[in-house]
Order: sequence, then C-alpha cells, then structure tokens
Amino acid sequence: MRIVILCICFLGTVFGSSLDERKDWIYHAIEGVIQSVDPTALVGVKVVSLDKGVVLYERNAQCRFVPASSLKLFTAATALERLGADDRFETAVKVDGIIDEGVLKGNCYLVGSGDPSLKGTDFIGLVEGMNVREIRGDLILDLSCFEDGPMGPGWMWDEEPGYWCVPMSALNVEHNFVGGAVISQPELLAASLFKGLLDRKGILLRGELKLGRAPEGSVCLARHFSEPMRELIKVVLQDTDNLYSDCIFKRMGGSWEKGRESVEGFMRDVIGLDTQEIRIVDGSGLSRYNLTSPNQMVAFLKKMRLNRVLKAALPVGGEVGTLKGRMLSFGGRVVAKTGSMTGVSSLCGFVTTETGEELAVAIFVNGYMKEGREIKVKLEDEICHVLVNAIP
Repeated sequence: MRIVILCICFLGTVFGSSLDERKDWIYHAIEGVIQSVDPTALVGVKVVSLDKGVVLYERNAQCRFVPASSLKLFTAATALERLGADDRFETAVKVDGIIDEGVLKGNCYLVGSGDPSLKGTDFIGLVEGMNVREIRGDLILDLSCFEDGPMGPGWMWDEEPGYWCVPMSALNVEHNFVGGAVISQPELLAASLFKGLLDRKGILLRGELKLGRAPEGSVCLARHFSEPMRELIKVVLQDTDNLYSDCIFKRMGGSWEKGRESVEGFMRDVIGLDTQEIRIVDGSGLSRYNLTSPNQMVAFLKKMRLNRVLKAALPVGGEVGTLKGRMLSFGGRVVAKTGSMTGVSSLCGFVTTETGEELAVAIFVNGYMKEGREIKVKLEDEICHVLVNAIP
C-alpha cells in the first residue's frame, strides 16, 4: 500500500498542477486506501485546506457517526471558552462552628468539586492547614457539585471495568483505581484517607461520617487546587482520559444534562452549528448516543485553527500522546485527536503538507469488523500520508 501511494504522490506532483487535478488525485488515492482496507465499513471523511479555503475531499461528510473520543475536542474547547484556561478544581475543608483553643465546636465539611486529578497525598495539605486538635461535630462529605449519577447516558453497562472506565464522583481520588481495581465509591475512599490523616495528625474526631452540604457562611480552613485547565486538557486529549473529560463536562453545569447544554451552547454560539443536527450527551465520547458528522467536525476545526492552547494539547503523530507510536515516517505533520470503541474509530485534527499547507481533517469509521489497529494504521494513517504528500 505504501509503495502504491508513493507512486501516486509522484505522478500527482509531476502531472497535476491545477486545483481540479489535485482534488482528483486526492480522491483516487483516498478511495483506493478505503477500498483496499475495508470497503464494507461506513467511512466519513472531509478534508479542507485552511490556507486556501477549499474542500479537497469529502465522503459521507453530511452523515452522522459515533465519534468515540474525538468528541473530547468539543469538551476541551468548551471548557477553555466557558471556564477559562486558568480555571482550577478546588477541594476544600470548611467548618460551620467556632474554633476555641484548637477545638472545633461544630461540623467539618470535606467539599469536593469533581477534581479528577486528586491524589491521596493531596489530603495531607488539607489536614495540615486545618490547625485544630479536636472536632466535636461530624465529618460531612459535601458531594453537591454533581447533581446526578456517576455513569453517563449510553455507556455500555457490560464493559469490563478498568482504568479507562471508572465511575466518577465529586470526590475522586487516585483516578478511582487502586491496586489494579476500580473503586466504585471513591468518595468513601477519600473519607477514609482524610480520617486516617486526622488520626495521624492527632486530631480527634468525636462525631460520625455523614453526607451533607456545607451551609452558607461556613468558613474555609484549607484548600487544594488542581493544575489549571490548560494542563488538564492535555490529559483529556493526549492521554484520552475519560474521567478527566467527564468531570470537566459536568463541571460546566453540575449534571450530564447541564453539561450537554453548555457544550451545545458553545457549538451553537461560537462554532455556528445547528445543535438540532448534532448529539452530545457526555464529555468523553464513551456514549454511543453521541453523533456528529465530518462537516460539523471540520467546521469546529476551522474555528479552532488559531486556538493555540487547544492545539498544543493535542496528540502529535510519532511524538506525543495516543499518536506517539503512529505515523513515524511523517511525524509532527499530524496533530489530531484519536477515538476508538468496538467497531468505531476516528481521527480529527490538522495535517501539514510537505509544502507547509495546513489542512483540517475529519475521519470517522463505523461498523467495521476488523481489528481496530488495522483500521487506524492502514486506513486513517494512510489517508494522512496521502494528505501530507498532497502538494499543490
């Protein structure tokens, strides 16, 4: 396949000089790749030259596809616009009583914000910052930042649990995955770690562990902040982390539905899409209810071309993230988000040709029976190889 493409590339550069000839060459090269890999799969592709403002290739561009993790592009971009690149998750210890000579005469609240990066060691700073020796009330977990359940709509109930697929909480800890096992109630692990550190510090807790909400006017004794959003979205996009993306999604509203409204609002107001023609139900792309088209994705990419923070967070072919082991022969020329589930694969982002022309590219493949690796390497990567060599 690589030899065939290189020969086509050579002939295209020698004999094809007009736009129509270039588009014809790209069409036949990409169609040849698709036919040779899996002619029965549903494939949607759109390629636009951002420098020239012309469509170079499209196939099923108006059709809707399950995007898998490429949907994370929408989540990350919305978070940067709605929350800001410097936004941070905050985990806090608050109290509702008075402190008299080191004795808290009231309750202590451990208030979560859904921070997906929270680690057990982060609780050390919270306990150290309390500056009390006794709590005469209860230890109350405030999980109110998230309004609904830990699993998203349309997630596969029979998926084998793993690091990549964990329940989410207002109080996540250690990615909700410890000792090779998924933690089904991470807030209880967080409470246990926090209580253990109180004991270690010699802080006596006289009350019980409860669930509740910190009252208005409660005093904050200690805070822990996550890294800023510009760093968190690198984990979302480069590592394709589902917990991070879904916590960010729900942070923009507090529930799955309000997160959807926030992202759809961004897609409508900033990207200019008709949100009646797109479906977004979670932040990670785990749900098979999500639907988008190559047309919609390329419209998004065109708007995001100058978003340096978003582009800097993307995987890079042959170098960074989920593309590190792919496209080694033309590494650095593809900056894109990957996506994969059973029978679903996608690659959406930017390709720079040999002459420096920037292209926006959306590739969606649904309904295939082959190994996902074969679709990624022989179809998606080879399409990108064609485009890198698509010299005007």
